[in-house]
Amino acid sequence: FRAFEEKGQLLGLLDRCMDAQGIHIYIGSEAHLSQMMGMSLITATYMTGKNTVGVLGVIGPTRMGYAKVIPIVDYTAQLVSRILEVE
Repeated sequence: FRAFEEKGQLLGLLDRCMDAQGIHIYIGSEAHLSQMMGMSLITATYMTGKNTVGVLGVIGPTRMGYAKVIPIVDYTAQLVSRILEVE
């Protein structure tokens, strides 16, 4: 992936995702990264209490199975949040 070569831009996008809780979906040019053309990014924040502490996501083709991937990303973020609450 060329997108991974532009780590700074990708990290900036993930930082923006952290500013607003929940699931975010960027399809192709919506990510404002030229390297993401033809790709999509689905992210979800994870939290401790009411504080967002991180974001995880999946990068895939624009024609990925969104109906399957979105709940998996959301559920994984919820699991990470629960694990962080226990520790």
